[in-house]
Amino acid sequence: MPIASSLLDKPRLVKKLRDFYNYVQKNNGKVGTKTRGIDLNFNNACNLRCKYCFTNSPKGDHVKEYLDIEAIRKLANDADALGYFEFDLQGGELLLQPDKLFSVLEAIKPERFYLYLTTNGYYLDDKMAKKLANFKVSRVSVSIDSMDEKIHDEIRGRKDSWRRAIEALKHVKDEGMDPYLNITVGHYNANTDHFKQLLDYSKNQKYRTLLNVAVPAGMWQKMDDIICDDEDRKYLRNIRKEYKNLVRNIWNPFDRNHEKILGCTTVNRLYVTPIGDVLVCPYVHIKIGNIFDSSLKEIVDYGFSIKYFRNHSDLCLAGEDKEFINKFMTKSGQSIFKPAIPEEIFEKSDITKGDYINKLSVND
Repeated sequence: MPIASSLLDKPRLVKKLRDFYNYVQKNNGKVGTKTRGIDLNFNNACNLRCKYCFTNSPKGDHVKEYLDIEAIRKLANDADALGYFEFDLQGGELLLQPDKLFSVLEAIKPERFYLYLTTNGYYLDDKMAKKLANFKVSRVSVSIDSMDEKIHDEIRGRKDSWRRAIEALKHVKDEGMDPYLNITVGHYNANTDHFKQLLDYSKNQKYRTLLNVAVPAGMWQKMDDIICDDEDRKYLRNIRKEYKNLVRNIWNPFDRNHEKILGCTTVNRLYVTPIGDVLVCPYVHIKIGNIFDSSLKEIVDYGFSIKYFRNHSDLCLAGEDKEFINKFMTKSGQSIFKPAIPEEIFEKSDITKGDYINKLSVND
């Protein structure tokens, strides 16, 4: 969640944050059907070749398409009207073509959102950090896989990527934006020295640490052995109290005891691809609409009409719920550009159309 310095000149954002807080409090600490964030991948090109890329960018999937600026402008306006308060710009690597990025930022109007970038940091020098701060970017998240430079660079497929990522976070902090160190955690690295070293480094640097659980999607599709098991989840719950700077999207950000679960945020956080498809989240590759064909409200209501995304889940559906993964995330070739269609994978009884957005929830 944003820190106070990010809110001083964003009164519209403050109002939406207050609405989100009040909803969560009334809804027993659960996210329910409250709108939260838009994850926008406006171009899928990338300079790295990460082994676990969920967008299949290393395979060259749709790296030449760019989402139309006017479509992005309308998306942002509609998202604002529905109460979405976070806007996460992703790739690919969006700093590959900064001119296009700044056009996107202007279209979104950052003063309305807690707007942030997720980047590998390779092109984020001090001058770029200053430009981003001037565009009222609130936060920059940089992914780091290990404090061992060789391990990180091997995972990322390019030398010098570790050094540049480390420097990028320093530039972000120097310019007054919120620095987030992103860590992908799965059964292969939870409760290891490598993982602990990353946590300690981020804490000592006074960064936030965002945990993303490893998901069997994209380059890792059908790799069930990466999924966190019960012991891994227990470990993550325990270290949540030790590292107060540690956050996950499914954790309740208002809980000062660092114990409560907000719930899986599918549809609460939508994922929009460079061709306008809307998926229920970046990692669950199920399409609920396209921004060129339907209004955002229609898309969101349809998403929440599916019981798996409307009902509360303490588990991340994409990275922890093995039953959901085995049933709905194993379709051959399923990706952000070849998403599953709800009518083809769910039962008719799983879909109940209605007006669900921002309503207090009752599980089926």
